[in-house]
Amino acid sequence: MIEIYKKLPRTNCGKCGVPTCMAFALKVKNAQLRLWDCPYIVREDVEPVSQKPPVTMDDNYERVSNELEVEAGQVNFKEAALAIGGHFEVGKSGEIIKVMMMNKPYEMRREGLFENDVSCHDSWSKIIMYDYIRRMGCKPLTGDWVTLGYFPNTASHVKAFQRSAEEKVATIFNKNLRGLKARCKELGGVESQGKMKADYICRIDLLPRIPLYVCFWEADEEFPASCKLFLDSSAETYIDIEYLAYLVERFVEKFVK
Repeated sequence: MIEIYKKLPRTNCGKCGVPTCMAFALKVKNAQLRLWDCPYIVREDVEPVSQKPPVTMDDNYERVSNELEVEAGQVNFKEAALAIGGHFEVGKSGEIIKVMMMNKPYEMRREGLFENDVSCHDSWSKIIMYDYIRRMGCKPLTGDWVTLGYFPNTASHVKAFQRSAEEKVATIFNKNLRGLKARCKELGGVESQGKMKADYICRIDLLPRIPLYVCFWEADEEFPASCKLFLDSSAETYIDIEYLAYLVERFVEKFVK
């Protein structure tokens, strides 16, 4: 970690989304961030900090997944299902929590997460679901719509999120509002209304207690088409913000395909 820290500007500017350079170095060491996520580091100039085989991102995701699986497997399934908007039942294999994620069904069992009755092998799906279950949020939706940047420690995600998510949706569905409405419906979306005026607003539940609001404005003579994605301010009660950011990014990838 110290070797990584020495390569940083050590100004604690926070532009990477992490409050201190030392904390940033720790995240790089644990494969949670890359060295060039620091705006002052040029990727081409980065040299290996050690001759030891590096811990890969996949290695780290699998480790985190395994840790969260233990915690999620120890909760009271019946209480957890009620808290997170899932469905509790007892099957042949024992207690089960059934939960929809991005309009896709999953089952949480004591032995782990299952998809279509087969053990799930996607580390990120497991991380998100385990964290969601173990937290047992139990907080009503506030009705306050906020952008991703509202939540703490999301500065490093905001610009990339606008470019890879909101601008992408606006570009792909420019002059195709009918196509946007059809795609929302395919993913279980419901046309909605909000405090702001938009040509189209749709609510899509990423998870039962984590709604995403897609707000779309068609192009006119003065402005191009635009899109904003909003979350309920209670979202951080139900899931780690890093995982939430990734969940939204995965949704957009699926949405625009």
